[in-house]
Amino acid sequence: MELLHCFQVLDRPELPAWVLTVGANLEPGELEDLSVRLNEGSAGLVRLGDDLFGWRPEPQSLPEPWGARARLVTRRIGEGLLTTLDTACGLLGHPVRGFDYRVDTPVPAPVRFSEPSQATAWLRRHLPVSLATVRAGGRAGLRSLATVLTARLWVCAPTDVSRQWAVDLAEAGTQAAVDDRRPRDLAGLLRLSARWFAAAGDFPTAEAHGVREWVLWKELDDATGMIDTLWRRAHVYRAAGRGNRELDCYQRLLSLYRQSDDRFGLAHTQVARGVALAGVGRARDAAEQLREAARAVGELDSPGAASPGELASVLETLGRALWNLGVFGAARRQFSAALRQLVDVDEQAAQRIRVLLAHPEGHSLPGR
Repeated sequence: MELLHCFQVLDRPELPAWVLTVGANLEPGELEDLSVRLNEGSAGLVRLGDDLFGWRPEPQSLPEPWGARARLVTRRIGEGLLTTLDTACGLLGHPVRGFDYRVDTPVPAPVRFSEPSQATAWLRRHLPVSLATVRAGGRAGLRSLATVLTARLWVCAPTDVSRQWAVDLAEAGTQAAVDDRRPRDLAGLLRLSARWFAAAGDFPTAEAHGVREWVLWKELDDATGMIDTLWRRAHVYRAAGRGNRELDCYQRLLSLYRQSDDRFGLAHTQVARGVALAGVGRARDAAEQLREAARAVGELDSPGAASPGELASVLETLGRALWNLGVFGAARRQFSAALRQLVDVDEQAAQRIRVLLAHPEGHSLPGR
């Protein structure tokens, strides 16, 4: 019965062996013993390929709400997928933060990958099953499980896959978070999905998700969430060539930083705004903004206002912007200040700044 439930809860005509093994709580060898070859008139589990199985005849849909057995099968499959996604995300260098979950059912060891490309290939093959598992979690009332699965898929799924798959994942995952009445988890999912769509080059969808996230943080009166969202939205607008919308984000950031008396945040935003003004062809306004930014950065003398790396990054950005405007002396002063922050802290970054200081005036700077 539990094997049949695997097909019913995922609503898939074919499933890989690991899904059936986990969902029905079988030992690996048991599935081989239970499988039969597809012949005319046969019924039950059938092998469709080396690692692929189906059910004949096609099973009927489960009546809703699902019973305890169907929910248990869904939980097993979801938690089994979760352990493997955690392994894949870790190997790809993208661990998921802020979406913790305690596994309640016995699950086998996660799939092991020898290299990142193998993890990505596995993810590509299992995108349909992964989406089906998120949907099943929502239908089974396992909304927290559906949410954490969605978060991991946004983090580790390749960005060159079907856009429809991504749209469907966004719908299923956000609905689970809404039904779970966890606005912070919903905002977190929107943050991850906006980042995924931006990386995929789908800037309109990334913008839409970013706007929804902003609204949630505003309703929660969470200034940190609003600030983080605005910075990411600004980067999306810049990548999309929408400089005026990017400038709108900086105006809101300036207001939020003033409310919290965050001097580093103000200086950082002023630098970014100057760069954006130059990007939309407002060179005079950009020069004036960057001069103000230089004064603000120069006054950052309070301990703990920013880490040396953060301050050096802002100084380098300021110096590059001034250089691009032809203000070479002021640019070099910013580079020198950045270098002072990095000496004995980050030798690789310090060497990059030394290269900038040695660069001849009137020539474009090397990339960051």
